[in-house]
Amino acid sequence: MTQPDWWYDDLRQVGLDFEDEGQVATYDGRQGGDAAADRALLSGLGVTRDTALADIGCGTGILACAAAGMARSVRAIDVSGAMLRTAQARARDQGLSNIAFERGGFLTFPASGDLDLIVTKNALHHLPDMWKAVALTRMRDALKPGGRLYIRDVVFNCPPDAIPRTVESWIGWMTRETGYSREDVACHVREEHTTFGWILARMITEAGFRLVSRVHDGVYGTYVAEAIA
Repeated sequence: MTQPDWWYDDLRQVGLDFEDEGQVATYDGRQGGDAAADRALLSGLGVTRDTALADIGCGTGILACAAAGMARSVRAIDVSGAMLRTAQARARDQGLSNIAFERGGFLTFPASGDLDLIVTKNALHHLPDMWKAVALTRMRDALKPGGRLYIRDVVFNCPPDAIPRTVESWIGWMTRETGYSREDVACHVREEHTTFGWILARMITEAGFRLVSRVHDGVYGTYVAEAIA
């Protein structure tokens, strides 16, 4: 489907360039990817052999491959061809056949209406707020009535006037605890589109979801929502 000329291009890289093979090669170490933790998460979200799910912003495929070992079918979706190649290699190494790889984003993936679960981790912040809201309606449309959405992302849970100290504190933590540099984190804040927690919660409910749970952990937020029939 051809989009109008004002439609946001969600396939372009924003902030750090994840078409860069060096960024991809170091991604799992910096993000703390953990297949066992992902399996526990998916189990808690009710994934069974009957589940059809999508991982939007699948990155190197750790969660998508964990899901493929538990679910009926998995759609692994990412805007980065380099990320998808790494994810495909992971799936081949694990002998997984029930996982489909798609180059796309929140605004371009086909919303089929047959999914039981959508998981997205550390990806929605690549969209400006208006387009986050549009993306949420597309994810609702991709789910069966009662299907679930899981979002984990950077979310500022402070008042706007606390942003300077919140960001400096987060930069300090990231440079101490991960492989990200101050320049990397500053680029995220300056060029990507992290939003406030209360804004994201309202977007979720306005998009036609019932908010099941919301947990804030420092500058991170975790949301579980159910598509309203």
